[in-house]
Amino acid sequence: MKRNFVFAFSLLILTAVFAVDGLAQEVFEDPDGKYSISLPAGWLGIVNKDGLGRNDVNIVYKVRENGALKVTRVEEAEGKMDAMEYASKDESERIRFNPKYDKISLEKFVIGAGKSGALLSYDYFSTSGQPFTGRVYYLKTDENTIYRLQFTGRKNILSTLRSHTDAIARSLKTK
Repeated sequence: MKRNFVFAFSLLILTAVFAVDGLAQEVFEDPDGKYSISLPAGWLGIVNKDGLGRNDVNIVYKVRENGALKVTRVEEAEGKMDAMEYASKDESERIRFNPKYDKISLEKFVIGAGKSGALLSYDYFSTSGQPFTGRVYYLKTDENTIYRLQFTGRKNILSTLRSHTDAIARSLKTK
């Protein structure tokens, strides 16, 4: 009886340790000092230098095809334009030109503390003909600045990571 109790207790402790490890997050700091985000387990932030010596940031989920994140600071957003208006404009000027673009939704995205942004979800095909999905978060950080967090990846992988992409978007901290 005592052995069974010790075994069950040990199993419970190991399960708890692995569960906490699965929730581990890494804070990624932009090398240019513009922002930081928290990356859930499985996401990697990699910084390289391009041919001109500029930082090239790649944030991926295991491999680029599974999920990739591109963070862009948009400064040309007009002061009175909110995140939803900018998302509609960005979709019509840039996103809809992806091969076999199929819009899923454009919705309000609640960040917290009374703040909100916009979320555009869509499906498309990669240049090699593979089904991919995209999710773009538009977060207004001040009167003239919107951050665009664009996630792309294989449809069968990235579509299951909605909780990850939402958490990453909510964790954005500007400097």
